[in-house]
Amino acid sequence: MDTKLKEPKIPRTKEELLSEAYTQIKFLKNACAYYDADDLDYAKQIALTLRVLLYESKHSLSVLQQLERQFVFDRPDFIDLSTVGGDLPNKEQTNFVRASLCKYQFIHQPDSPQVLPPMPLSIEKNRRYPTRAFQTWWNRLSVILIEQRYTLTRMKTVTLIADTDGGAHVDPKMLESLALIKRKEARPLKILTTLPNGQNKKYVAQIDQILAATIRTIAVETLFQFENKILPYCQTHCRPRKGAENPE
Repeated sequence: MDTKLKEPKIPRTKEELLSEAYTQIKFLKNACAYYDADDLDYAKQIALTLRVLLYESKHSLSVLQQLERQFVFDRPDFIDLSTVGGDLPNKEQTNFVRASLCKYQFIHQPDSPQVLPPMPLSIEKNRRYPTRAFQTWWNRLSVILIEQRYTLTRMKTVTLIADTDGGAHVDPKMLESLALIKRKEARPLKILTTLPNGQNKKYVAQIDQILAATIRTIAVETLFQFENKILPYCQTHCRPRKGAENPE
């Protein structure tokens, strides 16, 4: 007969939980800095930390959800940087890869590259952005459309990378949505323009970087909420932790 007792679990204090939240934000900002220094592989680390901060299920409590329970506040709406102002329109009519949380670096010159790399979005000063209820922002609005086959929300994009493509785990088989983008097998956006000499020039979007750019933008939105609303509120309702008087 197995006489081993199940090890009890001890709840975290407010101070311990808030300290861990600051640690996760530090991880997120550090990974973003590496990404911004042109090491796009760090999108996987960004996705993993976003999952820790935001993902919740019956068996998993996000840091955000734990903070809500410990500090008793209403979850704030999240800023939406989408280029289309919310959900992707005309999804059933699109036959190429679209993404609303990145933009393409487009320089129209005779000698400019014909490949358009996707760039993450940033918050522009003095510009007002819409906000969305968290569940709408996280798991209802479409941010990537792969032809007419697959639609990805912020949550699906983050967990696709974090759970299956190197964030926390590498699956031996890829979901088709991931393979279509990573292998450049889906149809990319193409732009045909006319040069001053009358010749045509075709630009093609680099779709294998869309997931990384999208995840980097989700990090921008998430950091804004945690640094401007969530953590300041929790800090004022918690006894100062050692060394936390100035979180910066």
